[in-house]
Amino acid sequence: MQDLRILLLSLCVGTIVSSPGLAQIIPVGRPDTEISYDYLRELYLRGYLKSTDILFAPIDYDLVKRLPDDSVSSASDYLIRPLRSLNQHYDLRPKSLALHAEIAPHAYRDNARQKAYFALIPELTYRITNSWSTELAYRIDGALVDDPLYQGKRWGGAAGYAELAVVSYRRKGLAIDLGRRRTRWGIAAAGGTLMHSATAMPLDGVFIRFRLNSHVALISTAAYLSPLADSLSGLPVGQTENRYFSAHALCISPFDWWDIVLKESVIYGGVGRRPEAAYIIPFLWYHAEQLNAGSDDNTFLGFETVVRARNKFAGYLELLLDDIQIESKTEGDNEPAEYGLIAGLDIFDFPLKKGFCELEYVRIANRTYNQLSPRNVYINQGYPIGNPFGPDHQLLALSFTYHFSNNLSGRIGFYGLDRGEGRLGDRWAAPWLDEPDYHENFPSGVVCPTSILSRRLNSLRT
Repeated sequence: MQDLRILLLSLCVGTIVSSPGLAQIIPVGRPDTEISYDYLRELYLRGYLKSTDILFAPIDYDLVKRLPDDSVSSASDYLIRPLRSLNQHYDLRPKSLALHAEIAPHAYRDNARQKAYFALIPELTYRITNSWSTELAYRIDGALVDDPLYQGKRWGGAAGYAELAVVSYRRKGLAIDLGRRRTRWGIAAAGGTLMHSATAMPLDGVFIRFRLNSHVALISTAAYLSPLADSLSGLPVGQTENRYFSAHALCISPFDWWDIVLKESVIYGGVGRRPEAAYIIPFLWYHAEQLNAGSDDNTFLGFETVVRARNKFAGYLELLLDDIQIESKTEGDNEPAEYGLIAGLDIFDFPLKKGFCELEYVRIANRTYNQLSPRNVYINQGYPIGNPFGPDHQLLALSFTYHFSNNLSGRIGFYGLDRGEGRLGDRWAAPWLDEPDYHENFPSGVVCPTSILSRRLNSLRT
């Protein structure tokens, strides 16, 4: 063992004032890396990082190795310096072993209750060569005990699981990870992206990122999902349905200030079904393969674009198409469109220097992410793979972030949430088959409007 180091990361405190029952606004993702990602996301939106460094990056400290050089960092020194300091603790030489122990306190408060949690993330990293490395990290978090979506074991006031376990290869624009890790695809605030969000549970599989040149990159993921238990699938006791997830994306950057992403994902499975090459080969069109095979797999098409003017403004748009009816020949063609949309605008150094305002709108139609076959619902280990609020909602968020110093930042935000009756995992219903002129309001059914005031203080200490 050439190197043994211990890092304590604190303090990450999030406070939310709202109506009861909105604890799910707190992301599921690692509270220790969430802070560093906020810094990196702002660097990208301000125009300092390339698209693949952030739009599809794994959520871990390997990100900080790709910071801008010193010649362009002076304008955002309050973002660069804390990340460079953190990188000094995580920088590994070939054939070195490092132990990191991270502690991240976080808190929650609403009109009904308040509670503080602590997350402990011990991580072991071994750099074999300049290209090969391996990482293992566990998460022990009190917040999971009160999380109704969490399906694992609880031990008194704590719960946990293996958050990260990968063997990685990095060389000349190619990155391959084999094992378990968490990623996010997109730039939406709080990691709540549409196709693959930071609030999803870590995936077990293979993750590939390849940058052909400064303008084109290809990203691919093929992973196992939690199987569907007999109680949900209707199968004999003890029998389950296997489930798999694949996604790929083509990222095109015509200019340094403009990124365009075309992406697609699929969920498939069944009793005894194994991973299929047609959904693993990243160059194939999943939806076409599904149509040719005549299967009932659940495919999704996505589009994202980001425009940036350095230290002035940034705008982004993400679209997700689940099911759009083009023809109108049968009763089935009356099915309402299932889609998701996120649009955001950031204005930097406004109204104060070292700060920025962000406006974001999210709209996800009813039944999006759901399907007739329960095994094809967009869920892994009880958590949504996509946006954490699931279908049938719209959210308008206005926030202001300010950097008090190189290690301290704060954010205040107002969120207006309108949520209908549709939920991820609902039993599939098709009322349009019985009503030729079927119409459905958005959000559907009885709408629950909620106003949320969020205050957050981040301190990055090493």
